[in-house]
Amino acid sequence: FTGDVKRATRLVVRGQEPGTGEWREITTDAFEARALQHEIDHCAGLLFLDRAAGAHAIYPRKTYL
Repeated sequence: FTGDVKRATRLVVRGQEPGTGEWREITTDAFEARALQHEIDHCAGLLFLDRAAGAHAIYPRKTYL
């Protein structure tokens, strides 16, 4: 399955470096912002189903075999 998920087109993320504790901030936009939100969701244990806009926004992928 795949689905439509609303995501921000611009993202600012702030966090600490594991080794030094130094704070970092990055700003992303377009595809990179969407991809980063996707990965952050994985770290939080969320799947796209948790973010889908409802059952109408989920549909099967095409089968190629």
